[in-house]
Amino acid sequence: MKTLKCCKLNFMQWRLHPKYLLCLLFLVLNLWNMTHGFGAYSDALGYPIRPWLFALLPGSKMDFLLLMMPFILILCDTPFRSRQQQFVLQRVGKAAWIRGQLLFLFLACLIYALTIWVLSWLFLLPHLEWGKDWGAVIQTAAQLHEYSQYSNTNLTYEIIKGATPMEATLWVFFSMVGVCFLLSEIMVLCNLYLQKGIGVAVTSGFLLLAFMIRFNSLARRLLIWISPVSWMDRSLMGHVNQKLPSYRYAALMILGLCLLLGAVILLTIHKCNLETEKE
Repeated sequence: MKTLKCCKLNFMQWRLHPKYLLCLLFLVLNLWNMTHGFGAYSDALGYPIRPWLFALLPGSKMDFLLLMMPFILILCDTPFRSRQQQFVLQRVGKAAWIRGQLLFLFLACLIYALTIWVLSWLFLLPHLEWGKDWGAVIQTAAQLHEYSQYSNTNLTYEIIKGATPMEATLWVFFSMVGVCFLLSEIMVLCNLYLQKGIGVAVTSGFLLLAFMIRFNSLARRLLIWISPVSWMDRSLMGHVNQKLPSYRYAALMILGLCLLLGAVILLTIHKCNLETEKE
């Protein structure tokens, strides 16, 4: 119960701090910019759009990395140590407090991924039609360069031909939740035991690493093994014959690292100096 109350207290801060509203606005504007051109393209082709663009977003090069940037802002000061948290720590203790922080971060990752998923089809509603296949609009846009007349968003056909829409969507959703939570735990450890700002530098470094891998074939083969953000892109995964990571590798690494870092945080929190910061 103490853990849930600590988690709830963090969510209550979303109403008070403007950065959460700014992050939401950033996501809305970016997803609108990435998807609104599909409406005109759908009219030009004469076919409706299937709601599977979310699965293709990690392959959209720089656009997807821009979508990940607000998450760094959301978690930059975790675990939260405002003056209010001083009284929370005194009442519940370090163990319950950090469990509440980790639960909040996991739920925040879930909400973040779900928000991007919803926004990826929300602006397509006038042209949207449910279907189990990718649909003519998405497949044509991924294969032909004529789509660039309507939008600058890059779609990777490798993702389409390698999986069903539901399979690809579930992979991107759960891997996004896992990778975001992994970045959150890295941020927590850095903010607890290192100087302020190092956590932001480290997590931002993972985004830059994914950017390098996307545009450099040599970096792709060497660095993708240590780039969690790149594991969400199915066009870069599963090509074992090209010395790229398998899906099993990515899933096990995300799960294993999340559990390992979570255990480190929980087992060492009693040794950490939790002086609260001034507001």
